[in-house]
Amino acid sequence: MKKYWLQFGKSSASGGFTGVNRGSEARNLTTSKSSWLLHLSFSYMAAEAPDPKTFTSWEDAFQYPIAAVRGMEKQLRNDIDSNREKLRSLVGASYRDLLHTAESILEMDSQMHSVESYLGNMGGRCNSRLMDKKAANLRSWDSDIRSREAISRLLKTGGSILQAAKVLVISRLLHKKISQRSDTPPYLEILKQRLSSLRRKLLAKIDRNFQNLEAADAILVEAMCAFSLATSSTAADVIQHFYHIRQSTMSELGIKVDGNIGIFKSLKTFVKTLNDTQNIAPTQLARALENLKASPLLQSPDLKSLTELNLDVHQRWLGEDINSFTPYVRHDDLQKPAATRILKRWAQDAFSSFLEDLRKMLSSVSNPISISDLRQEMLELWIQSRGHSMGIDVSEVLEGIRGAFLDRLKHSIDLHCASLSDMASTIATILDQWEAGVSDACPPMWDNVAIIIDTKSGSKALKEALSARAHGRSRMVQIISEAYGEWFAGTRDLESVIDKLRNKRWADDLDDLDDDDDILENNQTLLSEDDPRVLQDTLQKGIALSLHKLQDTVRIHAYNLQATIEEDNTTSGHKACFLLRVWRDIASHLPSTYSNLDLHPDFVQTLQSQISETASREPLLHFENRTNKSLRQTQLRARILWEGDPPLPALPSPQAFRLLHDVVRSMAAFGADVWTPQAVGILKRRMKKALAPLLGRLPEGAERVNGESEIRSQSSKHASMDPDVDDEQAVPEKLEGGDVQNETQDDVQHETQEDAEEPPVNSPGGDVSIEPTGPSKDVARDMAIQRLFDILYLRHATSVGASDAEDAMGHTQSTVLEGLDLPSAHVKRMDKGAEAYWKRTELLFALLA
Repeated sequence: MKKYWLQFGKSSASGGFTGVNRGSEARNLTTSKSSWLLHLSFSYMAAEAPDPKTFTSWEDAFQYPIAAVRGMEKQLRNDIDSNREKLRSLVGASYRDLLHTAESILEMDSQMHSVESYLGNMGGRCNSRLMDKKAANLRSWDSDIRSREAISRLLKTGGSILQAAKVLVISRLLHKKISQRSDTPPYLEILKQRLSSLRRKLLAKIDRNFQNLEAADAILVEAMCAFSLATSSTAADVIQHFYHIRQSTMSELGIKVDGNIGIFKSLKTFVKTLNDTQNIAPTQLARALENLKASPLLQSPDLKSLTELNLDVHQRWLGEDINSFTPYVRHDDLQKPAATRILKRWAQDAFSSFLEDLRKMLSSVSNPISISDLRQEMLELWIQSRGHSMGIDVSEVLEGIRGAFLDRLKHSIDLHCASLSDMASTIATILDQWEAGVSDACPPMWDNVAIIIDTKSGSKALKEALSARAHGRSRMVQIISEAYGEWFAGTRDLESVIDKLRNKRWADDLDDLDDDDDILENNQTLLSEDDPRVLQDTLQKGIALSLHKLQDTVRIHAYNLQATIEEDNTTSGHKACFLLRVWRDIASHLPSTYSNLDLHPDFVQTLQSQISETASREPLLHFENRTNKSLRQTQLRARILWEGDPPLPALPSPQAFRLLHDVVRSMAAFGADVWTPQAVGILKRRMKKALAPLLGRLPEGAERVNGESEIRSQSSKHASMDPDVDDEQAVPEKLEGGDVQNETQDDVQHETQEDAEEPPVNSPGGDVSIEPTGPSKDVARDMAIQRLFDILYLRHATSVGASDAEDAMGHTQSTVLEGLDLPSAHVKRMDKGAEAYWKRTELLFALLA
């Protein structure tokens, strides 16, 4: 240290402080050197601190600097505190051990006193006779209890049931031997009850092994031997019990298990029983039962291996009769002929029961596809395993399964075809509860409803909505169409099932066929040709019968409507439209296989005739009123529109034009879809028959050959020549129901006022009333010429082809021409003009054109 201080002094003296400018630098240097020297001195002293344990006396500590002495003091104090804590913990642990040892000594003293007390009581109660009796009871009790424990363990842990049966036999022998003693123990009845309970559990375990279809032959043989030991049964009794358990299993599966799985497992159990019997009986079973008699039961290794019995200790206590007991089981009473006879009898009973369960199950299945799938699975199972079936007729089983499914499919077809009668009931209900304006309401084609139709899943909904509007499908028609659509879908399912049966390829075992058998009688012919053909014939006959019944129902309703058309002329036409649309939807969606059925819908023409009569009724009434009014006019206003030289009519009268306009409006009110060419032809022919007497009325004063009465009588005569229309239906007698649909209210009020002011003219069957103040002779002739042009124009408008040659309007035209005495050139010119005008205006009457 002195050397360090001297070196610091020398360096300070040699540096000096010689100038003012170097003053601050000198001060900084001095401060840094002082800090460094202090740090160096403390580090040196710490490094030189000694260990107090090496001192010989306390005086050695003061040879060091004060800082070192203080460090040694601190170290010594820490060591003292640490040693004090160690000593405290050591003393505490030892004290606790001492207390525990004292408690153990006290407990041992208490137990020794108890042992001495028990030993004293036992010594006072013991005598030779009591000890001998207790030893005998202990031997019997110990053997019986241990045997029951062994049986319980084997049954609970899934051990060998044959081993458990052997222990049960030994236990019963011991119980019998104890029960024969004069001094029977009090616990004998309890042991009997427990042995009976264990026997029931063992038999239940055996039955479960018999029910297990996955059990191997060795397990089944072991279970049969165990049953024989437990019940002292012969081989025949064992195999019959095995059959009984399997048949009970089949019944439970066929009835209690829902769906197709249970009945399929039932057939699988039947097939597995046949295969197991062929493998086990009688050879394996007889050999296994014979081995049970080979040696005493207690000599078998499986019993000696049971730790619960402890035969090394207890066997000497058992009597000689138990040690040498050998079970007697008859193993030779089941020969092959007897086994085959028992199997055949069981197979007949089991299969008959199976068929009953199968038919019950099939009666609850309505889906033909599910029935077809189950049929395929069952037939495949039997065909694959029938080669291993012993002693039964495989063809009888095949015919039974096939017949059950064939009958069920035929019944399903009959029910499906008969369900079409529900549609006839629905049609009758709709007609009976018909509400005008509600039942026949159909939305128009281009209303706002079509705009809000959801098209997220495609345009199918939009197309269906547009198709329903275009074909006039009201809500009632849609109800029938939806019902028929469901029936049609069911028919397609049946057709697909028949096609599936027809296309199925079956495996044929040609080795099973006799030489005299026809090759066509194999599985493929029987299952894929005969069955589909029977089902196809049943379906075709059923559909034909159902459709003919439905056709007859619609025909009856059509004729009923025709009979009541005069009483209910406001709704009969719409009801006829309903029936027509329903039959049209049905006839246009017949099953593809049955599209050529011999259906004769003669009622369609009847329905069209009713619609035509209703549609033309009011327009003809209005035309009759307008025509009668025109007969009392004093001038012909349309005369100024005549053309040519001489002037002849070029346009029809307003009455004729308005007639066509009203008829088209009335037709549109029923819907454009009902007006087929055939329906339009019926309407035109009806209009001709009704217009002929009306157009034959001429005003008073027209030049004619035989007078007006002759014209009227001849027209009426020609109108009555057609047998299709009678005199009462030729022209309606009165106006009912107001004006035609879509006609303006002003027109109705105007015509009503005119009808009130002027009395009507009599019907065409009587004489025409002529007012004294009628048209002049020239005006009457002009009116007759205009009437001739109307006849020519309406004949072109109501033309239906070659049948116009002999119609009533033609005779009326001839009669009018005879009265006018017009040149043929004028008539031809008027006919050409009428034809040309119809061609120009026929698009205005599109439904009628």
